[in-house]
Amino acid sequence: MKSRSLLIKVIALSILLVFLFANTGIVDSQKKQVITLRGEELILNYSKEIYWSEKQFNQEYKNYSENKGKYLENFIENFSNMYLEPGLKANDWSISFESQYSLETEETTYLTFIRCKINGAATGTPKSPYFRTEWLLIPILGREIDLYNFKYLTDKILVYEGEIDHAPIKITFEFSKPIGHCHYHIWYR
Repeated sequence: MKSRSLLIKVIALSILLVFLFANTGIVDSQKKQVITLRGEELILNYSKEIYWSEKQFNQEYKNYSENKGKYLENFIENFSNMYLEPGLKANDWSISFESQYSLETEETTYLTFIRCKINGAATGTPKSPYFRTEWLLIPILGREIDLYNFKYLTDKILVYEGEIDHAPIKITFEFSKPIGHCHYHIWYR
């Protein structure tokens, strides 16, 4: 009886997630994602570039154009449910859609830019912050990959490049001072 109840709950949750994500493109496959977080005092400036096929981009833009306010509201709600644990807040949201044609390669790139500020991911003082990253990394990469899988591009920049669901992903943490880290935390040295 308990397993039947659990099965019903899992099915209901699955249907709810598909419904919630249907208008945000999260269910659609993406060609590539680039996530960049820049530390500024006790704030992380979050930006994400999502690269699409032309068909996926057109569908995503159509969804956005039909009701921009609702689209952004749904996106923020989904982002918050996925990443923002208690104590974290995101504000100053912006979203834009862009297609770029390259004369050199004669190809068009279709992408969505998402930006916001994450408050609450750092403790300490602006001169000596201690940034948490598990809120972002675990939902995206799982527990097998942490900051020790990132590479130092410089003493101020950590980068991870891999694949999620067969699509390339790049995650970058950038800071104004040299940094150190453990599994899920970054601090100034």
